[in-house]
Amino acid sequence: MNKIENSSALRGGGGGSKGKNTEMKRLPLFLTLTLFLLPLFGVALYVVIGNFKDHSDLVRSSQKLPVSIAVSLVKEKLDRVVDMGSFQSERNLFRRAMEKGQWEDALKSIEGINEKFSYIDSVTLFDQSGILRATTVEDQSIIGKDFSYRDYYRGVSDTGEPYVSEVFKRAVEPKYTVVVVAIPIKSDNQKILGVLAMSIKANVFSECVADVACGASGSIYIVDQKGHLVVHPRVSSDSEIVDYSLAPARQKILKGESGVEILSDPMEGEKQLIAYAPIPLYGWGVAILQPESVAFSHRNAEAVTLAIVFALGIFIIGSSLYRVLKDRIVMKAQRDREAVFLESIGDGVAAIDRNWNITLWNRAASSITGWSREEALGKPLRAVLKILREHDRVEDTSCIDRAMITGKATSMSDSMLLVRKDGSEILIGDSAAPIFTNGKKIDGAIIVFRDISIEKEEMHLRSDFVYASHQFRTPVTEALWNLETAMDEENPEKRKEDLRIVHQSILSIKKLSEDIVAVSEIDQDNIMAHLAPVKLIDVLTEVQGKLEIVAKARNVTIAIAPVSPLVAINTDLKLLTRALFEIVENAVIYSPNSATVEVKVLLEGKEFCIEVADKGRGISEEEQVLIFTKFFRGSNRGKENVGDGLGLYIAKAYITLLGGKIWFKSAEGKGTTFFVSLPVA
Repeated sequence: MNKIENSSALRGGGGGSKGKNTEMKRLPLFLTLTLFLLPLFGVALYVVIGNFKDHSDLVRSSQKLPVSIAVSLVKEKLDRVVDMGSFQSERNLFRRAMEKGQWEDALKSIEGINEKFSYIDSVTLFDQSGILRATTVEDQSIIGKDFSYRDYYRGVSDTGEPYVSEVFKRAVEPKYTVVVVAIPIKSDNQKILGVLAMSIKANVFSECVADVACGASGSIYIVDQKGHLVVHPRVSSDSEIVDYSLAPARQKILKGESGVEILSDPMEGEKQLIAYAPIPLYGWGVAILQPESVAFSHRNAEAVTLAIVFALGIFIIGSSLYRVLKDRIVMKAQRDREAVFLESIGDGVAAIDRNWNITLWNRAASSITGWSREEALGKPLRAVLKILREHDRVEDTSCIDRAMITGKATSMSDSMLLVRKDGSEILIGDSAAPIFTNGKKIDGAIIVFRDISIEKEEMHLRSDFVYASHQFRTPVTEALWNLETAMDEENPEKRKEDLRIVHQSILSIKKLSEDIVAVSEIDQDNIMAHLAPVKLIDVLTEVQGKLEIVAKARNVTIAIAPVSPLVAINTDLKLLTRALFEIVENAVIYSPNSATVEVKVLLEGKEFCIEVADKGRGISEEEQVLIFTKFFRGSNRGKENVGDGLGLYIAKAYITLLGGKIWFKSAEGKGTTFFVSLPVA
């Protein structure tokens, strides 16, 4: 903006029209900015209001538990008195004394109640007409007086059940506030003989709920069935009975309702957050009050803070966005140009940061791996680009490691597999180069990769015919030579030996022919798997039988670990048998004299893993990458180990066709273990 102002000033009179044009160009910018910020204002308003409402609900819900606890405590206290009184009223000694009118004796039979239960103020006995006959009150002058007008007497008489009275003043000095629990005393034929009345000081209920958390500046009150205050922080047990029946919370309790609301209260000067609930069975109720301003103070402060934070955030975002939008055309053109360049590259290109998270992913990378740009970006490289060494299926990212550490471009070694998103595998070529910031610091790497499966296959096809011809030449030549020798040989034993060699050579030619046919079918994708339930023990036993002569000739034992005859998988019997035959035969051929080839079957998750282990010479690290290639034979095979080098290639192709995987681990001088994993279903 400073540049525009300076330019306008230098041009003098022309600056006015230039300024107008500038303002016209800015209009879309501010319109875009407004359209972008409006949703932010909406979101901010929504969040602030939502947070305000959530805190309000949280405060209300937090009051439900204390009032529930208070209700439980008061009810438990009343229940205990009712249960204890009912127990006493059913004692035979007590009832017999009542039937005979021996009131003092009846009272003595239950004396000690108010001593054992300190919250019971006094115990009184009334006859069926409401006349007081015996009491533990010190003032005995009330004996013989009629108390049938009392709430508790009428309650018992009407229902014939225990009754908790309204709060009232004692008839004798000192006249503090009490509540009476009245229990009817019945004869065997359920006739009411009288009433057992146990009075409780009202302040007992204050002590009962004293530990209930009411919040800052909060208080609790209890009302009886008539709406009189039993407990209130501003009412003592010596005060007059206060009628609270017109309080809104009391009206709701009277209807059996419970809840948390903002209501007015007769004794408080401002609106209160009141949690209220009835006490079941007794018609009483409990309410917990807290001034609205105190209860929601934290909510109000947080709402203001949140609004300020959002306002500052929107201001900062708006300011930053304004600067970004000013250069949006240049930035967009640059991005479009870079995108065109990137998408035009035929190889897969990916970039990672220092934490190995993917930051760039082109169209070719998606085509090769099956992972879309949206799925790949931001994810760890190893979660998307899984690269394995073909021979042992161990993940290998050393090419990228070297580029990140040394700061030099590096290439991947041969025979590397890429596991695509769908689980299929392809051969790839790969290279990695470091990304530098400020010309010095390594901040990531660029990985370029391509599918070389077809390239390698074409190369192999060109050499397969020549190699196969060479492989045929040796046994054919040997057969012809020994056949000619046998034809001229007069010694029967020597002739027999020559013919044996001829037979062996022809068998080698036959096996090589069969293997080449199998390889041709594999290369042309002319094999179909016919799946059916197959018992693994049957397959392994068949393989063991086919190799019995070879193993015996080499004095090698094939030991199959116990496999349950119930273990079966859905696979192609012919293909699996051939694959395992090649693997076990390879182990037998490369095992030393008197050795044992061990075969195990393990269940690992949803896959069966078949292990074939020998104690042979092992495979050198240089040759391990070539094990599954066509016509490859290890340098440690020895002259006695004839073969065409196609067995493991066929085994790998068949296992892959069956949806499984094959790999091995080997150490020179210690032997080799091949692993075959097959899905259970």
